[in-house]
Amino acid sequence: MQSFLLSSLASTQKALRSLGVSALAGDAGSILWLGALVASSIWAARWLSRRAITLRARAFLPTASRHLAHWVGPVDYSLDQMLRADGADARFAERRRAALMRLSGELSERYARSNAWGERARDGFSDLRFTDANRVPFPFAKAMREQFSLCSVVTGSKGPRLRDLDENWMLDVSGSYGVNVAGYDLYKQWMRAGLDRVADVGPVLGPLHPLVLENVATLKQISGLDEVSFHMSGTEAVMAAVRMARHNTGRRHIVSFSGAYHGWWDGVQPGLGSERALPDCILLKDMHRASLDVIRWRANEIAGVLVNPVQCFHPNAPPPSDAVLLMSEARKTESDSERYAAWLREVREVCSRYCVPLIFDEVYTGFRLAPGGAQEYFDIQADMVVYGKSVAGGMPIGAVCGRSDLMRRFDPEHPMRVAYVIGTFSAHPVVMGAMREFLEWATCPDTASSYSRANRQCHEWAHTTNAELEKEGLPVRISQLGTIWTLTFLAPGRYNWLMQYYLRSEGLNLSWVGTGRCLTSLDFTPEDYRELGLKISIAARRMQNDAWWLDPTDDPRSERNMKKQLAREMIQSLIRVPTFAKSFTSEVLRRKRDDHHASHNNYLNQVLHLISSSVFIYCYAAAWVNLTTAMWMGLSALLLRQLGHVVFEPPCHDKESLLLGFTTRNKSLIVAGYLLTPVAHLTVASSFTWSTFVDTLPAIAWHWFLFTLFVVFGRVFYLVWQHGAWNSSIWFVKLVTDPFSDLVAYTPALLRRA
Repeated sequence: MQSFLLSSLASTQKALRSLGVSALAGDAGSILWLGALVASSIWAARWLSRRAITLRARAFLPTASRHLAHWVGPVDYSLDQMLRADGADARFAERRRAALMRLSGELSERYARSNAWGERARDGFSDLRFTDANRVPFPFAKAMREQFSLCSVVTGSKGPRLRDLDENWMLDVSGSYGVNVAGYDLYKQWMRAGLDRVADVGPVLGPLHPLVLENVATLKQISGLDEVSFHMSGTEAVMAAVRMARHNTGRRHIVSFSGAYHGWWDGVQPGLGSERALPDCILLKDMHRASLDVIRWRANEIAGVLVNPVQCFHPNAPPPSDAVLLMSEARKTESDSERYAAWLREVREVCSRYCVPLIFDEVYTGFRLAPGGAQEYFDIQADMVVYGKSVAGGMPIGAVCGRSDLMRRFDPEHPMRVAYVIGTFSAHPVVMGAMREFLEWATCPDTASSYSRANRQCHEWAHTTNAELEKEGLPVRISQLGTIWTLTFLAPGRYNWLMQYYLRSEGLNLSWVGTGRCLTSLDFTPEDYRELGLKISIAARRMQNDAWWLDPTDDPRSERNMKKQLAREMIQSLIRVPTFAKSFTSEVLRRKRDDHHASHNNYLNQVLHLISSSVFIYCYAAAWVNLTTAMWMGLSALLLRQLGHVVFEPPCHDKESLLLGFTTRNKSLIVAGYLLTPVAHLTVASSFTWSTFVDTLPAIAWHWFLFTLFVVFGRVFYLVWQHGAWNSSIWFVKLVTDPFSDLVAYTPALLRRA
């Protein structure tokens, strides 16, 4: 064995000498060198294998959408273009035009006062503009705004109906973003009774009301966990759960699954609404075996697996998930809920085996599927559970329940480590009073039977309505889980989003995601369900009669033409070189300005930067003729440049890290690497004469050049991995062009001062 190691080392030494590097001599040194080489190879192999497994399970569509958001330019159809966006001919376009004018007239007449109120509010109320824009795909938004001006303004509620500003009573399937589980009438009672419970206290914050202890005890019983903390919203509660999981495990990565929504904050939204890269969040495919492998292999990096038990936040994605790969072929005959329950159990098993906390985000599903939420419905115990919306009886709230070891905000071994999690209104007395009313109802023995009845009613209604839709030949179906349901469309088309307008014309109130996710409350009666099914059938029939779905028998090429037109429009939108170049250039210039403000304010530092930049520009050209001279002059200029930062201007580590560049500390290490290169050459040289030093200058310059390439492009690849190709490209262009921009930025100021 020893002879094999020594022979391998001899080959390694020979290869290293051919690269100009002296190998270690002697048996002991050889074994140490080989050991270090083997250890580094094992570490590299392990790192690459983990990344390869992650690559196979990573959900790329949301990340690709985030990158495309910087590239895709605006596309605004005219009315004529909108009517023929799927390649329809003139006869269909005219039918659609007449239908659109008719629908616009109906809605304008029915909701005249509400729409007028919306026109006044739209200029100053950003939320109204946001929801209005997100109801319609962006190419159609401008044309639809020119024809429709809709706004929902309600003045009362009764049962599952809402009264709007025009005195219309609408059947509500929005669920008030999920708040309304039991029915508006019960919530109004709870809100009044909760206020009466704490009327003598008022808005006292800091000291706690006695109801807090009762609510904590009930939530512990429902969740099956040890401790509870209150927060001001569901989003804030998710923030707190993630923060405490990271603090108490000492790990930084959070795993979430594609299609899930965990609140609007950037921290766990890599692909949904987040413009910046999130290096500490791993977005994986839902219901995919490779995702379980990632949890197994990277368990020591994962602070928690964050699960939304009912995904379905995308239009045309039925509950419980927008799954990309079912767990096994045998389960294809099972129902959606059975398949998803099996998937959640496998996630639970893997998390338990590898000591990874499982976090259920039940802000939406808590008390929606069952009195005990998704934990009870799927019979799975999580390590942390986040509640919100309905748990406070109609008042704003967020709550985190968890194991004691995951809920600690102080580290007993390191008292200076603190997870600062707090909210001013988190235990507001009025909220605690309404919560007490709701929790007493939720834990009442009769409540469980109410859930069973409501879930059964909704299931029977969906089955009956689907049979009617199929009988009439309408390409619409209902997918349902508990009292959560969505409309799916069987016919390919670019106008499925119009269904929400037809449903609104029939007197149905939807949430801002349109038909993507709908809810029925526990107070829906069989008559209400029959009315709901009738409205859906009428709306679908009207859409079909108005030619918004092309019949393949009329034009067999319709689907192919539609796909070709979509691809053509996407390519045209992406090939907006002037727009992209302008955006890219403006971002580079903005980073340069931020860099100057962060650490280039001192006069002497600017002088040194001006000198070094002039040398760098000369070296750019000289490197093609005499690499040795260019590298030696460039290194001297680099030392001069860093001297300006270290001596004349304090390092701004925080600002530099935000700009994604090298911090002052990293720059010092790089400079040290440059200085060690000639030292290493002289150390292995046979003599220390001046002629020997001159002879090694070309070799030193060549190694400096290779080191420079390694540092620069190593940083480029690191930024691509951590922050995306867009940010990495901006950093690289900024670095290369800094000498030129320094001349432009500092020369006029120095001349004025002179």
